Amino acid sequence: MLNKRQQKILKAVVHRYIMTGSPIGSKALAESINLGVSPATIRNELSKLEGMGYLYQPHTSAGRVPTDLGYRFYVDSLSGRTRLREDEKKAILTLFSYKTRELENLLQETSSLLSRLTSTAALIIAPRLRRNTIKHIDVVKLAEGVVLLVIITDTGRVEKKVIELEGEEQGENLEAVQDYLNRDFQGKGLEEIGLKADLQMGSDRPLSGLAMKSLQAIRDMLSRDDYEKVYVGGTVNLLRYLDEEGVKRIEELLKHFEEQYFLFNLLSEALRSRELLVRIGDENAYKELQYFSLVATPYAIGDEMVGTVSVLGPTRMDYARVIPTVEFIAKSLSRTLEMLRG
Repeated sequence: MLNKRQQKILKAVVHRYIMTGSPIGSKALAESINLGVSPATIRNELSKLEGMGYLYQPHTSAGRVPTDLGYRFYVDSLSGRTRLREDEKKAILTLFSYKTRELENLLQETSSLLSRLTSTAALIIAPRLRRNTIKHIDVVKLAEGVVLLVIITDTGRVEKKVIELEGEEQGENLEAVQDYLNRDFQGKGLEEIGLKADLQMGSDRPLSGLAMKSLQAIRDMLSRDDYEKVYVGGTVNLLRYLDEEGVKRIEELLKHFEEQYFLFNLLSEALRSRELLVRIGDENAYKELQYFSLVATPYAIGDEMVGTVSVLGPTRMDYARVIPTVEFIAKSLSRTLEMLRG
């Protein structure tokens, strides 16, 4: 247990180190916080905090630097989190004000904006296609013998499939096929549609060649949807403020970023927990992440948690600003998807 003076000193050390990146000495600390005690007393408290594992001294003559335990105390003490600046809030609200953007573009732009606002790498899990329902299906002629099947879901996700027609299929009435698909599948979940497609393709009910190929295309879309997609922005930010050891670690981490399942496994804990989580340094299960901190929170459509908004950055990230930014973007994304679902 830390007494009040130790708590104030520790929070001040962590905050100043986050802002400056330089070890914090007792003299500088005495000048920045009003404790009514001498630098010698503060130096003694710093030694005690070091002994308890909250701080460490890189060199004998240097000031103190927070350990992962020190950062954890600081994060847990952020009861009144910093509010977003008005320009940051406006940028987020502007991004989510466009109602016609496809979900894929929206999530990619969201990850880019989040990385810029937080100076970290932003990671966003998209809702799985299986969780969507059909809003509309279009069958559009591209050229002679070639049509485009466009599926628009309730979350704004757009899936497209080019279908080549053969023989008698080229003379089919595209509008009639489109009406059939919308009549039978509109408002239904994509997984339900996949099962229904299997039944209709195996039934005695005659279907046109284009209708059959459209149903097969839907099944193909579902078969490719085994994993959630992760949108990544600002990985270059991971190179900020890193020492030589950090640069070595980042090379290994970036290799894993190419593996979607690694990113999904990393972020799925927040989806399961249904609440904000902060993992600092050694608290991360993956050894590749133990030089970094992860802040992640789920977003929802209605009562269903469908994805996560997350950032990954150095352990000395500005948690007081990063955490509310992640939370605000997640809430804004939830509201937008809820409105799209109607």
